[in-house]
Amino acid sequence: MRRVAHAASIRGTHRLTPRFVRTLTAAALALALTACANGPEGVRITNNGQSATTDKTPVPITDFTADQIRAAIVGKTFQYTRPDGNGFVTYNADGTFSFQDDAKGGGIGKWTANGTQFCESWGKGMPECGVFKNTGDAFFASNSRLVEMKT
Repeated sequence: MRRVAHAASIRGTHRLTPRFVRTLTAAALALALTACANGPEGVRITNNGQSATTDKTPVPITDFTADQIRAAIVGKTFQYTRPDGNGFVTYNADGTFSFQDDAKGGGIGKWTANGTQFCESWGKGMPECGVFKNTGDAFFASNSRLVEMKT
């Protein structure tokens, strides 16, 4: 009998009361908000077609034309971030590029610009196409985020 009473008293001290649940929820929310407030620089908050960064004033998000794409990338080196890798890429005027991926090594590819569409062919893969955008701190080209390397 004594064991049953002891087990019941332990269960009674560990019940999740509505007040306890509210307190835990409030603590988790406060922790999440603190993490957001101290987030990394350059986090974009999109609002009405504008990109706000923590270190710059809002800049309109714009789709580039083919001429603007060429002017933005030819002869420049960028650090890229893609769903399948990260590294550095240099775009050439002849429609080729060279890259050095952090995990896969180096290689070459081809790029084209037509209208607002930007296409890249990495190695022997099919071209990946999408709009080329400027968000103020980076370019978004097809599936790549490009940050220009300053010399």
